[in-house]
Amino acid sequence: MKESYIRINFILAGIIACIMLYSGIFSAEKANHPIGCIYTKLTGVACPGCGLSRSFSAMIRGDFPKAWEYNANGPKIFLFFFIQFFFRLLINLALLKKTIVPTYLWMSDSAIAIILFIYCFSGLIFLIV
Repeated sequence: MKESYIRINFILAGIIACIMLYSGIFSAEKANHPIGCIYTKLTGVACPGCGLSRSFSAMIRGDFPKAWEYNANGPKIFLFFFIQFFFRLLINLALLKKTIVPTYLWMSDSAIAIILFIYCFSGLIFLIV
């Protein structure tokens, strides 16, 4: 179980690293994001997630006011991914160095992740429902 948990944490950290890399490579100012909003293309209406890629790009570059402008939910969602990235790595480091007992770790980890997710994604969750 411990090995699977470590593997999953590394996979999640890798996915988040790819999101951050994508945000760093593509620039909001140059409007060169290759993945557009399918919902907007189909309906012509902006969805609650429109502008998140540009917001993340601005956050990576430290332009917080611009990130907020692109999508007001962007900074909180970026914060979720940022915290989760380091949280995944720290948990794995603690497990590998045996400084943490894995007995109930998955329950507390899940609870923290769910609470953080609800807080950071609340702007999108309640808009969609």
